[in-house]
Amino acid sequence: MSQHILLISPSEENGDLLSAGLQALGYAATRFETLIKPSTQTHPASLCIIDLQLYRELGPVLWEDWLRDCRVMHTACLAFDRTEPPDSSRIASLEPLSDTLTHIEDPSHLRDKITSLLTVRKLSRQLEATRHQLASFQAELQEALQSAAHIQRTLIPLYCPNYNNLHYSWRFLPSKQVGGDLFNVVQLDEETVMTYLVDVSGHGLSSAMVTVSVHQSLSLYTSQIVKQSIEQPPYYQITEPHKVLQSLETEYPFERFEEFFTISYMLINPQNGQIRYCNAGHPPPLLLRCDGSVERLDKGGTIVGMGSALGFEEGRIRLQNGDRLFLYTDGITEHVDANGQIFAEARLQEQLQKHSAETLDDTIQNTLIAMRQFGGSSLPVDDITLIGIEFAQRTSSEETEKV
Repeated sequence: MSQHILLISPSEENGDLLSAGLQALGYAATRFETLIKPSTQTHPASLCIIDLQLYRELGPVLWEDWLRDCRVMHTACLAFDRTEPPDSSRIASLEPLSDTLTHIEDPSHLRDKITSLLTVRKLSRQLEATRHQLASFQAELQEALQSAAHIQRTLIPLYCPNYNNLHYSWRFLPSKQVGGDLFNVVQLDEETVMTYLVDVSGHGLSSAMVTVSVHQSLSLYTSQIVKQSIEQPPYYQITEPHKVLQSLETEYPFERFEEFFTISYMLINPQNGQIRYCNAGHPPPLLLRCDGSVERLDKGGTIVGMGSALGFEEGRIRLQNGDRLFLYTDGITEHVDANGQIFAEARLQEQLQKHSAETLDDTIQNTLIAMRQFGGSSLPVDDITLIGIEFAQRTSSEETEKV
């Protein structure tokens, strides 16, 4: 047998009896009369059969030092005592790889004890190896998640831009997990500013992969979904919002990443405020008119990835001087308090109206403060994104303010 067994007993009689029993069972043992640490052996022992008489002779200090070495070397311990009845409390410190041999002269008893301990030792070593593998996997996964989170953040625009009468401000608050919020603002030509907000379902690497992929699909440099080249002047054609969403639906079936995503996509004329928009399962943007009224931009269709054949309905609306438009993800409206009550769209609308007299940036900031105060000690479990768009003429000094 491949197992290395140490037999430690100051009694020649006990040693001879156990050696004969082990030999009859097919085991080879190395005999010692005093404590020998498994770590001192060329081939570390799988099992140590120890005479408890040594405990009385050497005392607890040396005994504990020997036990510590057994634990480090993962050596199973089988104790016996022919001079006194076995004391279970005395060998309790041998756990979890320990047992008591009560009849050293009985080969079947010896075989059963050895088999049991070696099996426990094998399983314990396998468990430890699995734990090490799991720890290594978790470390690699955490590193991958951190990298994914970093990539996700690099896709978010660094600055809030101004285009003629169109002014932007936003807040993006990522959750601790890698989420799927993504947004971008890109001027396609002098009369068109593309704005979109995406929310990929779930968390983790798959969501991050979809986020990166969608960003590429809606990029002017890596795709022709949003702006296509044509042969006639002006040599390009800007794709209508409902067609953009239909292209995404075709490109991102659920089977590709096993993820869904929602999106609010719009084209805005920064000069006259004309908006063409389309939503795919996304919370409708809220338009706060300068007269205090609120309109929901709810045209669109279902979530991207559902494979719906119904298509997407496109909406059109015009911004007036002083109007504000807000895009957001459900991380805001589904934020809960300690009682499980959600913040909801009604509270979001209420806060946006409450702070409408403030600057666009302050309105967004104070609305999110109200959301966090509503949640109390409850932490957000999803990314939170709130984008504000104001259509208004501003003075040159206001244009330079951070929005």
